[in-house]
Amino acid sequence: MRQLRRGLPALLVALALAGPGRAAAQEPEPENLSLASDWPTLQTLLRLPDWMDLQFSVTAEPLFNPIGGERSAGSWIQQSTLELNLSAGLNQPSSSWTEFDHWQLRVVVNHDAGDGFYNSAIGALFPLQQVAYPAGFYGTEASIERKAGEGWLSFKAGILPLNPDFVEVPVLGNYVHSSFNNTLNISVADLPISPYSAFGGVVSAHPSKEITLRYGLFDLSSTNTISRWLGLTDGGVGPSVGTAQFLQVDLEPASMSAAPLQACRTERGVQRRRGPCSAPVSVQNQLPNGLVSLGGFLTSENGNGVYGSVTLPSGLPLGLADRLWIGGSYSPDSSLDIAPTFVGGGLVIQGPLPSRPLDVALFGIGRGGLSNQLSTSPYEAMLELGYRIQFNESFNLQPTLQWIFNPSGAAQPVPGILAAGVQVQLNF
Repeated sequence: MRQLRRGLPALLVALALAGPGRAAAQEPEPENLSLASDWPTLQTLLRLPDWMDLQFSVTAEPLFNPIGGERSAGSWIQQSTLELNLSAGLNQPSSSWTEFDHWQLRVVVNHDAGDGFYNSAIGALFPLQQVAYPAGFYGTEASIERKAGEGWLSFKAGILPLNPDFVEVPVLGNYVHSSFNNTLNISVADLPISPYSAFGGVVSAHPSKEITLRYGLFDLSSTNTISRWLGLTDGGVGPSVGTAQFLQVDLEPASMSAAPLQACRTERGVQRRRGPCSAPVSVQNQLPNGLVSLGGFLTSENGNGVYGSVTLPSGLPLGLADRLWIGGSYSPDSSLDIAPTFVGGGLVIQGPLPSRPLDVALFGIGRGGLSNQLSTSPYEAMLELGYRIQFNESFNLQPTLQWIFNPSGAAQPVPGILAAGVQVQLNF
């Protein structure tokens, strides 16, 4: 009995140490997987100060169509971008900013090289490549901006494109076909869609961390002027006139923020975590926040329109995480816009293969409705499949496969187009 009394406290201590709290405390620190690399950047090579940020990127999109269209052909298009930001607050937490730290100067210059009219050559109406613009230099942005920081108001003015402030949402940047990427296939004439730009200003209000209300005013008559300054006499935007006003509201629920993905390393590779794990992994999130974006625009000469998109997790057990999106645009005056309607949707999945947790797979399908006053066909539609191989934060390859339904809307039917290629991105 005496031995039992002596052993009872030791038994109670052992049971407490083996309890759930102790088991959780013994779980190892998660392994961190990210795209960080020791590749050189302009910032490090030039030893630039903290108040200066200089970036250079190259996006190339070679494409060919072995099947369909008016003929089989290949194309190479490439866009190089130099971006310079100057601000005393660049590398300081916004909570410690003085008024001077809120202000930022920004200059962006683009250069396009290659065949910007591949889609026309094979009989498609909408460009199959995101960077399909006439060859030449583009002064895409030269602006001064006051960032909100911890406050609720920000504004900028100068030479500006309308995107990414308007229409464009982050999930669409994963695609190669121009109808998906950036601007929901809006084709109203003279709008300064990057790399085109115009004199303008943007004011943004942030009543809460989840809501942004944004207004922009652009002088469309300057779009062609800025193009002429840079020598874009061929394939320019034409005799632009009037103004454009944009109004947009964005809602980013905190519950859909893109936090690091908590995964588990198993014999098969890195997989979505569903319970206790002996080898936890924290994976850098390559997907955007959940987002609801709604907006509209008025132009003085070329018609008006509305647009919107929703980005959210699908709730399906796909890869490590995913984003489902739907979006569309509508311009009521079809006499001014060759593509007055667009509706599309898709799915973007991170880590579809356990052995490649930082890669991204994507699917998208869309339909661009054509004006019956400007075309003999009601639509051109597109489907895209892609897989982005992430080597590191500076380099990725994205094979793409596209099918174009009912190309061009021409009087004589054009066979459906199967196009294949790869997007190559380098960032320095």
